[in-house]
Amino acid sequence: MNQTLLFILGVVLLMIGVGASIAIHELGHMYPAKKFGVLVTKYMIGFGPTIKSWRRGETEYGFKMIPLGGYIAMVGMFPSKTADDANGTQLSAKRGLRAPKFWRELVDQAREANADQSASVAKNRWFTSLPIYKRLIIMFGGPFMNLVFGSALLFLALGVIGTPAMGNSIAKVYDCVPSDQVKFACVTADPISPAKTAGIITGDRVVAFNGIQASKWSDISGELANRIGQPTSIQVLRGGKTVNLMITPVAMQVPVYDSTGKPMIDAAGNPLKQLHAFIGVQLKPAMVGQSASQVVGEIGNQLGGTAGMIIALPGEVGQMASATFGGGKRASNGPVSLLGVGQIAGQVASSPELDLAQKFAAGLSILASLNFALFVFNLIPLLPLDGGHMAAALFESIKRGWFKLRKKTWRGPVDLTKIVPLTYAMWLVLMAMSLLFIVADIVKPIA
Repeated sequence: MNQTLLFILGVVLLMIGVGASIAIHELGHMYPAKKFGVLVTKYMIGFGPTIKSWRRGETEYGFKMIPLGGYIAMVGMFPSKTADDANGTQLSAKRGLRAPKFWRELVDQAREANADQSASVAKNRWFTSLPIYKRLIIMFGGPFMNLVFGSALLFLALGVIGTPAMGNSIAKVYDCVPSDQVKFACVTADPISPAKTAGIITGDRVVAFNGIQASKWSDISGELANRIGQPTSIQVLRGGKTVNLMITPVAMQVPVYDSTGKPMIDAAGNPLKQLHAFIGVQLKPAMVGQSASQVVGEIGNQLGGTAGMIIALPGEVGQMASATFGGGKRASNGPVSLLGVGQIAGQVASSPELDLAQKFAAGLSILASLNFALFVFNLIPLLPLDGGHMAAALFESIKRGWFKLRKKTWRGPVDLTKIVPLTYAMWLVLMAMSLLFIVADIVKPIA
């Protein structure tokens, strides 16, 4: 399969994974909502015109044209109109303040739509009729499912498939301890390598060194340095049988290389060298699984990094706009759109330097990162995000307590229709930001 087809396959598989992530997010909302008795009328993946839909019981399920998210429609997301809101226009009757006309119209439209949808539904099936803790569970359910899904993907990628590392299988046995550590070529005066002297052959797999069991080379690399010049037991697996040998590691001055692979030199122009234990083998690279604690640590790192990126997002937007339209330099670690993530997935899938296991692990890691981003981003306490609904529920809880403390009559749930215009404005900001990221990934993609 050529690289172009592999690139396309990588993008397609990522899009399928993104769709699954959105579906799981919305399922995290829908399942507790139905369990608590709320009428869920729609479960949709995407936005815009409907491509395909079908009905199961009370709920319509379907796919929409723009695959940039999803939603469920619950009856009674806004409370019913109260007597104090009869005119639907006042921000504060006592102070005589009135919202602008466009604001009042948007609020009234939202109230009418809510009334039309919920008029024939028993009030105990409205979202706003639920106790606050149940509303919090419903709204947190979506991000929580992304956290769980992302964690499962990362455990599979890092814990099961693993990360590239030096394995403990022998790919080559050197004949000597080379005096030329750059070319690694033998001359007559070079002593025989410890591995050749010990009887190690290509294909052996080291399973223990000085009594220390080895599932990967890093398990014993430190002990090698401790045993320089000392005859030491080494066990290898050969043809399914364990072979016990003795080996004496030697010290070797080896060149130090920089991140680009070039030998480093000192102030006098001489090659920099470090002392290493040498036994004379070349190891086969392998995918080594990380421990559960290591994966959990990586999950924490990614969540923290995602939160930091979101906090810095306003500044990143300005920098990206400058790079895209003003000729500035785009940050290599800055945010990307779904298109940019697709490009990265395609590059991974088509890379000739990675084997199938490495490509699969990298793809799972990319999808896990997307789910962590969905988790953190949706917790931002702004509507229309899940965090905004959760913040409103917590505000209502505080307000209820204040009313109870002052022995005042509670008039019903906090009316979010009053800030519907702000919700629309937030949607426009999010859409504009998404469009900027998409244009940036087309005009100036991250190399």
